[in-house]
Amino acid sequence: MVCLRRIVFTVAVFLVFAGTAFASVRISSLSIFYETENTSKAVVYFQGNPPFTVYRSTDGNNWGTPVAQGLTGNFFCDSGLQNLVNYYYKIQDVDGTYGIAAAYPPTDNVHSSLIGKSELCAACHVTHAAQGAYLIIQPNVVALCTTCHDGSQSKYDVRNGKVRLSTGFGDTSGGPFGLLQAGLPVETAVYEGFESLSAREVPVTPTSVHNLGTSISQAPGGVSDISSGLSCVDCHDPHGVTGNFRNLRSQIQVTEGVRVGVNFQAFARTDPDATSGYGEDIYYNTGSIFFCSACHSDYNQPSGSGSTAATDTQTPGLELSPRSMNKFIHAVNTPLIFRGEYYTSSLPLESGTGVNVVVCLTCHQAHGTFKTGESAITGSTALIRMDRQAICQECHKK
Repeated sequence: MVCLRRIVFTVAVFLVFAGTAFASVRISSLSIFYETENTSKAVVYFQGNPPFTVYRSTDGNNWGTPVAQGLTGNFFCDSGLQNLVNYYYKIQDVDGTYGIAAAYPPTDNVHSSLIGKSELCAACHVTHAAQGAYLIIQPNVVALCTTCHDGSQSKYDVRNGKVRLSTGFGDTSGGPFGLLQAGLPVETAVYEGFESLSAREVPVTPTSVHNLGTSISQAPGGVSDISSGLSCVDCHDPHGVTGNFRNLRSQIQVTEGVRVGVNFQAFARTDPDATSGYGEDIYYNTGSIFFCSACHSDYNQPSGSGSTAATDTQTPGLELSPRSMNKFIHAVNTPLIFRGEYYTSSLPLESGTGVNVVVCLTCHQAHGTFKTGESAITGSTALIRMDRQAICQECHKK
């Protein structure tokens, strides 16, 4: 019955747009509906030039044969989706252009396009009695995000660094933030304006975290002059309109006068057996280095930078900071090769160009780490993926 009700609505929408030429397929919205205890139903709404062909994938990369062809309406209804499995839909129109929508049953993705499901706005906003700026229902952004992303209403528990699987919880590639409350040992830089209010248990403490609340101008290896504190929405777009992996922003405001554009393409595949060490396997295609180096621009160095002193950065529009001038810095965006020998690694690499390259996320987790081995220079474990210098040995094998 849900699909029938939606069909009446979406046919009406299609008639409104009939005869309009679209430059590309536009995903209007995607909704998830309960079907059985173990399955869900997805309905994708889209606009473009019919007829449409629909492909479905569980990794966002391998599409196989179409699941529907010759569609003239502007919706597709798909039943029997297994809960806790990622699904991606590629909607291609008669001109060959396409749009991609993601479904994560059994929960709907509140952050995707809200056309056709505007009731979800109330999950974050209230009109006349808001506690925080931008009419949010919590006093700060971190408190709002961890209302769901503490594992209670999202499959992701960012404080513990966990993702919900069909077999329980597995570790995320991004790592743990910890309690996200001011005054705790690893989070002394987190102040009251960026606290989580979640009461869910966080039994362990990370050794380092991406410090929410810290002035963006203090980012290591950066040149930002922005004094505001780092928050979830500096990296992620809460309305999910960027087209980037994880709703990551496509424009990063680095200084008052410079924005860095980022096309960050990747996909995640659920891995209950944790064959990669994580509950999700992350496949980075392109753009990750430019996302990280928007704030940490000094570290965007080319092949050979380990033996050639740095004098500039590969991040467009930015200059090397004085503190990194003439320093030797590990290369990124470079093939996993040393002196003509290709190395193997269990660490995540970026492979969208057909060659495995080392990026920031090869060695560092995005949110935090439990790993040990503080740097003698910085006194931090710097979000590393492996204990001590094991991260170096994983590639260099000395």
